[in-house]
Amino acid sequence: MSSDSVSYQQLLGIFACLALALVAHLESLPVWVLAAVGVSGGIRLLLARYGRPVPRSARLGVAALAIALLFLQFHTFNGLSAGTALLALMAGLKLLETDTRRDIYVITLIIYFVSLSALLEGESFWLLAYLIGVCWLTAATLLRLTTTLPVPDWRRCLRYSGRILSQALPLALVFWLLFPRFSGPLWHIPDTGHSAGSGLSDSMSPGDIDQLALSDEVAFRVRFAAATPSPQDRYWRGPVLHDFDGRTWRRSHSTTPGAPPLQPQGPAYRYTVSLEPHQHNWIYTLDWPSRWDLPGATLTADYTLVQQGPVSRPLDVDATSYTRVQSSAPLSDPLRTRDTRLSPGRNPRAVQFAQTLRSEHPDDMEYVRAVLSLFTQQPFYYTLTPPKLPRDSVDAFLFDTKRGFCEHYASAFAMLMRAAGIPSHVVTGYQGGTFNRFADYWIVRQSDAHAWDEVWIEGRGWMRIDPTAAIAPGRIEQGLNDALSADEPLVSRWQRRSAWFADVRLRLDALRQLWRGRILFFDQESQHKLLEWLNIPEPDGQKLVLLLTAALTLVLCWLTWQVRREIDPVRKELLIRAYARLCSKLAAVGMPRLAHEGAEDYAARVAERRPDLGSAVTALCRHYSSLRYAAAPARITINQFDAAVRAFRPKAKPARGQSSTPQDSRAS
Repeated sequence: MSSDSVSYQQLLGIFACLALALVAHLESLPVWVLAAVGVSGGIRLLLARYGRPVPRSARLGVAALAIALLFLQFHTFNGLSAGTALLALMAGLKLLETDTRRDIYVITLIIYFVSLSALLEGESFWLLAYLIGVCWLTAATLLRLTTTLPVPDWRRCLRYSGRILSQALPLALVFWLLFPRFSGPLWHIPDTGHSAGSGLSDSMSPGDIDQLALSDEVAFRVRFAAATPSPQDRYWRGPVLHDFDGRTWRRSHSTTPGAPPLQPQGPAYRYTVSLEPHQHNWIYTLDWPSRWDLPGATLTADYTLVQQGPVSRPLDVDATSYTRVQSSAPLSDPLRTRDTRLSPGRNPRAVQFAQTLRSEHPDDMEYVRAVLSLFTQQPFYYTLTPPKLPRDSVDAFLFDTKRGFCEHYASAFAMLMRAAGIPSHVVTGYQGGTFNRFADYWIVRQSDAHAWDEVWIEGRGWMRIDPTAAIAPGRIEQGLNDALSADEPLVSRWQRRSAWFADVRLRLDALRQLWRGRILFFDQESQHKLLEWLNIPEPDGQKLVLLLTAALTLVLCWLTWQVRREIDPVRKELLIRAYARLCSKLAAVGMPRLAHEGAEDYAARVAERRPDLGSAVTALCRHYSSLRYAAAPARITINQFDAAVRAFRPKAKPARGQSSTPQDSRAS
């Protein structure tokens, strides 16, 4: 095996680093790409164990097939997803032909690029910490590729690579804080991949929201500037559903005239909503928004805040909302027609019941109270596991099963209103939330998804009515966990009721929010605030560049001092003088060092021409290389090396017929 060849252990180490880097892409890379890399690495390791290479024809065939499959799936090699998949395949294919250290250096660069692409796809603090660990381990693996003997062990390599990363940290911090930025954060690069999270959709059928209630994912977080509304008023408005076919409610895509103007009632609440990515364009706001700071966002005719495209990345929006409104203007005929429309022939029992009840309660508010009394006086139950409903779902729910979740009650209530001629629609969104006392904000999860109704009352305007509050008031006042019975299959019920576990979750979420606010959303405005904090007057781009240059100069000076401090200049000079003395002794016996030769190449040439000096000179040169360049501590000190050189007394090459005396050529 040549000195540049790689061993089985070195191949195994670099393959392990590549596998750890690809773990960060388990959700984004196609399964066949990950499998191809794994199989390539396994085949190369198996053959390396027996000292056999992968045939060249096999390598070319696998490469052609893999590239073709990649292009068939993505139709391009550009973009974040396609580019990352291409890098992963390149690393796997490179493993098949890895024979020298140079090949491992190429795979190492790919590992670093694959790690970087994971940061462009994800924004988690824990992902960054994991990838730093991968890079740390990869750097330690590189240190073990040294040709200097002895090869340092893993503990020393990890310690040395950790020191290198810690020395690079000030440089990274300076670039992060002071490198000029554009008007928006540059951390996230949008991609065409399917990365949208779960959440509400623009339609609602029985069973949709109760499936969301099984999810513990965060939908958004809210920080109030001052007062916080009561639980009965914390309704987070999402899509409003107008069209009803007897079973499913959907958003109306028909053009309707503007909604009647609303007069706010009660206090205004100012807050910041931090949205998680989802596949739609609506912005969840507290019930009736009046102001917002999102450029390009508009308020629809049903008072839902929307932006131009889907919420594809985390988004912070400052808004002001009211929880009570009133309107004295009449409802237009198109809006009244839209919100009283029913599908003919559907749910006949519910229609007949509504008409009978309406004849007994001609006043709109009396009729609303009568319908709400229906849910409290009859044996209706609030449950996450309702029975399946037939085509006429409202009839079956009201008169047969009487068991349902919030969408069952909201759907039935809205239909009973429409059957009585009262305009109504279903509003979907979220209700309540969990207060994080460690960071003073509210966490709204998918399990807080909710549906309620709005009815039009002449002289008062749209009024929020939540029929779920009639059957399960605990759902509104305390949240979903307290509203359900102990046998309901809600995920993480036991976790939330464990005080210590709940505190741990809240502290971790506070850390994630801090990461989001201070790192992910560190933009041009944040840089200007930093300059103002440093008492730099009238901060601008030019001053930022000057400050960056000054900071980089200081950091580089500090790093230079750190490197020079590792070896005492006096002791380093002693080492160099001792090696020069060794070279002079060898030159005196006819073996001068060539100008281009390193210590170990010099020792190899001496050993070839003077076998009687070979072992002593090789040992001394290895000690010198270890003391001068190696990451791991050398086996001897500089003083011991100097003493060994002084004790080394090589003799001239003996004449033919005379024996040498190797005892005089040994190094201590």
